[in-house]
Amino acid sequence: MGDSGSTEQGSEDLGGIPPWYREIFPAGPSRGFFHNLGDHSAVFVDRGPGQLVVSFDNLAEAGGQRYDREAWAAKFCADRDWSHLGILAQPPSWFRDMELISFLEGLRDSGFFKRFARVAFCGTSMGGFGALTFSSLAPGSTVVAFSPQTTLARDKAGWDRRFRKGMRQDWSLPYSDAAEHASCAGRIYLVYDPFLALDRRQAGRLNPANVVELKGFGLGHKSALLLRRMDRLKQVMEQGITGQLTPEGFYRLIRNRKDVYLYRKNMEEHLQQRGRDALAEQLTQAFKRRRKLARAAR
Repeated sequence: MGDSGSTEQGSEDLGGIPPWYREIFPAGPSRGFFHNLGDHSAVFVDRGPGQLVVSFDNLAEAGGQRYDREAWAAKFCADRDWSHLGILAQPPSWFRDMELISFLEGLRDSGFFKRFARVAFCGTSMGGFGALTFSSLAPGSTVVAFSPQTTLARDKAGWDRRFRKGMRQDWSLPYSDAAEHASCAGRIYLVYDPFLALDRRQAGRLNPANVVELKGFGLGHKSALLLRRMDRLKQVMEQGITGQLTPEGFYRLIRNRKDVYLYRKNMEEHLQQRGRDALAEQLTQAFKRRRKLARAAR
């Protein structure tokens, strides 16, 4: 009986039926597919030919064990009734996997992407790399990338040593340099923090001709996470995917970042690294005063 109880608890911990399966199972309202590709999986929910969003896991999602695991931006797309192809990663692979690459090229060759009036690729960090480099599968598509890498190949970006497991992947495979492949995109909305030298250098490898730079000073490398805590991520994503996002609009959206704790920590670290300890302390005290006034106003 003890063993039975353990099994039930373990199953409960792993979660239930994922939302995407509720849509595409035999009696579900939508068509779609799930493909297990070994180290990666692909989940597609067809909600019509208008807008397709292709998303890629970041490191925070990679390796998830729950049965109800969803691809990045899955609920965001479902709420807008947009078709969604989500690429899930188990290892921190940077999508350096020939089985996955062949699968995505097969979709391209079958005319999958051409079925949709608009195609957008999106992701953050590792997922941002995936969005940039695989956007060439659908020329003219839109990309929304948060703090992405363009490559971790040692001969091209050996200076970026933040992701050691990523550097050990096979960068001789196709689609290994997003700076080459992203030139096929119609427009790239690139969100990054210029205070981070390595993120700035990765962004600088892209051709500016089709890039809309959205410089989020103080957003840090986890720019999408900070935007979510500001309750701005959905707006940035939606406006980017639909081609309505502008630098001016973006800067208006992120004005409230100074009230988010993660922004304070990012700015403190930035100032301290530059020997501006006194200014960092002023920022900290100003943040605490705003928090105190906000609590008093409730």
